[in-house]
Amino acid sequence: MRFGTLFLCMLVGISGCVLSSSPSLNWSENVAIRAASKDSKFHDDNLYTEGRTSTIVEADRSQAAQEESDKFTEAVLSWNVPQTIQQIVVKAKEGQLEFFLMQYMDEEGKWVTIKDVRDNMRPVYKYTLRDPIVTKKFRLKVPRRWESRRIGGQSRSKRSETGAPSAAEYRNIQEIELYYALPTPETTSM
Repeated sequence: MRFGTLFLCMLVGISGCVLSSSPSLNWSENVAIRAASKDSKFHDDNLYTEGRTSTIVEADRSQAAQEESDKFTEAVLSWNVPQTIQQIVVKAKEGQLEFFLMQYMDEEGKWVTIKDVRDNMRPVYKYTLRDPIVTKKFRLKVPRRWESRRIGGQSRSKRSETGAPSAAEYRNIQEIELYYALPTPETTSM
């Protein structure tokens, strides 16, 4: 009996040391606030305002660019100076962002997908990258319509093939927040 109690105390003590030795990350201020965009309401640090995604406008008029514009809308944040990003927080009312892609623009001007989010029904979606990225542009690429399992499989929005996009195809976003990890006191003293 004594051995079991002693062993349990040692195990609790060791696990406490291990848990306390792993540093928690300190996050920077929200770098999205300093970004430029078509609708500043989705990165104004105010949950009570909602920005709206917009049509994708590409410089080239290729067939692939036109098809992408027909299928997706976007929310783009851009900076004049490259920003480091490691944690992404997206806030939207339920059903607005069930599917979306998180992307950044690389040095060659191509969009790189960080995460393809599916079946999201949470009002706050948080994603932390293992390694930080440095970019001048970040975007959420949102499908104009999708097949939802949450509503019996119907399309979330319908559009005639010849008509203009309907208002329902643009998604409302309460907030996009972007952070990077600050050095901890332990790492700076080594």
